[in-house]
Amino acid sequence: MLAVHDNGIGMRDDVKNRVFEPFFTTKGVGKGTGLGLSTCYGIVKQNGGFIKVKSEQGQGASFEAFFPAAKGAESSPKAEPDVNELPTGTETVLVVEDEPLVREIATSTLHRQGYNMLVAGNGLDALRIVDQSALGAISLVVTDVVMPLMGGKELAERLAECHPLIKVMFTSGYTDDQFSQAEMISERAAFVRKPFKPAELARKVREVLDR
Repeated sequence: MLAVHDNGIGMRDDVKNRVFEPFFTTKGVGKGTGLGLSTCYGIVKQNGGFIKVKSEQGQGASFEAFFPAAKGAESSPKAEPDVNELPTGTETVLVVEDEPLVREIATSTLHRQGYNMLVAGNGLDALRIVDQSALGAISLVVTDVVMPLMGGKELAERLAECHPLIKVMFTSGYTDDQFSQAEMISERAAFVRKPFKPAELARKVREVLDR
């Protein structure tokens, strides 16, 4: 069990009941995306756990994440493969991700493998970059599914209409009941679940580009 407590103003019952909804936030405009707790919820559920929330106004809040006990004997963690063992490429890849840390990890990973990198924080910015690029310049768009302004699904639909040669790879930390992979994956699209390892991302990108 992992517990996080704060001594803030606490939450009303109506806020507490919606705290894990994507884009729900009590912060002012421009001060929060409303995706932090919903992403945590998705990751915990992905690993077979659940989260309890306790809060009263004026007494702060408590989040307790419960995970199933590990089974089997302990094993040593596998070493990450050497960067020279991972597939490389020279194509141009556009990473679309609203979380700066995730965006930086994906971009730096692929740049090390030789790819030319472009970045955007949401689907609308991504479309502008694609429209301003030369025809055929961008080979792959790696996009988060849930983002403000325009999410990955709508972005992929717009690309299919206007730039059908560009391949798409979705990333998401949400569980299957919040996001249906089957609706999106096709011959020109693929999926990798968050949190992903750099080696996993590098291999999947090469796999999609080689289709």
